[in-house]
Amino acid sequence: MSKCKLFALYMTIVLMLSTSAVWAEGKKGSDEEMIKIVYHCDFSDPVRFDGMLKSIATAVLYGTEKGIPYDVRVVVNAMCTQFMLKDRTGTPFSDVKIDKKLQQAIDEYTESLVDGYDVKFEQCEESLKRLNIKDKTKLKPFVKFHEASQVRLWELQRKGYAYIKVR
Repeated sequence: MSKCKLFALYMTIVLMLSTSAVWAEGKKGSDEEMIKIVYHCDFSDPVRFDGMLKSIATAVLYGTEKGIPYDVRVVVNAMCTQFMLKDRTGTPFSDVKIDKKLQQAIDEYTESLVDGYDVKFEQCEESLKRLNIKDKTKLKPFVKFHEASQVRLWELQRKGYAYIKVR
């Protein structure tokens, strides 16, 4: 192989490697600057749910104050479904009693996170089936749906979301 062809091949390889490195570094930099969190809610304790909302507020306020973009999601399944309901009548949660002040705080905090900070709440449709909740209009209007929570959690974690479960 002539020196000219060898040099051209060498420069092509160097250019390809440097372009890949720049692309990967640019992608890495943007991922590092984005706060991506998925909270998993499958519990029924309203105090714990309130604590989770406060944890979410801490994360989004941090991102907002520091100018760091964020994407925060709450994947809801099982007993946590009760907190996504605007109407509990005719559901397994119709007899659940939650302190009125706590319920009001939960409702206000949740709506504030959705409206003011674009936090997304994603309800598991499989849980709705298991809980025999057929009418999706019983859920709050901001709730989005996904087929199965375990699959959704897996998808989000593969996309780089930090998994958080409030204990």
